[in-house]
Amino acid sequence: MKNIILCDDGEVQEVSTLCKKYGFGIEIQALHKPSLHEDKEQIELHEKCIKGIAPLSLHAPFGDLCPGSSDPMIREVTRHRFELAYRMAVRLGVSHIVFHIWYVPGTSWFDNYIKRFVDFWHEFLEGKSTDMSFYIENHLEHTPEMLSRVLTGINRKNVKACLDIGHAHCHSKVSVVERIKVLQDQIGYVHMHDNHGKEDEHLGLGQGNMSLVAVCKALEKYAPDAIWAPEAKAQWLQESIDRLKENKFL
Repeated sequence: MKNIILCDDGEVQEVSTLCKKYGFGIEIQALHKPSLHEDKEQIELHEKCIKGIAPLSLHAPFGDLCPGSSDPMIREVTRHRFELAYRMAVRLGVSHIVFHIWYVPGTSWFDNYIKRFVDFWHEFLEGKSTDMSFYIENHLEHTPEMLSRVLTGINRKNVKACLDIGHAHCHSKVSVVERIKVLQDQIGYVHMHDNHGKEDEHLGLGQGNMSLVAVCKALEKYAPDAIWAPEAKAQWLQESIDRLKENKFL
């Protein structure tokens, strides 16, 4: 049986109810905003809503962060935000954390970025629990090569790819299915949402023009142990679940 985690789109009360209905896990997304880590009411709300749900996942801060930056000060700020996410994950009993790769094509030499990124992650992982699973999510990069190479460089069993199929569909000419074939079992987690191939719309599955059935079949074949995490906007999560059921993927 597939391991399913619903991304809450910052709507933890609404989506936690859906998770409890189906027995799915939840990805906490509002806490990608660093300011909320100091908001006592928000933390208490999340603790209340996620009680009894498993597995638990957390989307780390990502805005303006760059783990492979050539500027040491930017890497240091990024490290601070990553540590913030890790401490919150431990507090909430989270076992999965998603981070962005944040490579912007054309702004840095490819190989240099990879080296800095891998060095950053080796330092960040020092002293971290091996029971925690870390995922690096594709975003703007045009091919799957960078994600594959940084994972190979990090070389940790608990660090894998979060393949965001929506990002892959709208930011690259390489098809989602081809990415899956390249990454294969390096994929440990999949953000699942749809779009029309031009911008990151976070539509429900089947609402855009992605070849959903082909993508899901490729995931079952090449990354059979990956967690599936529907990441549509909250109002379309039920429709996404229904679409996966209709096509016999759930």
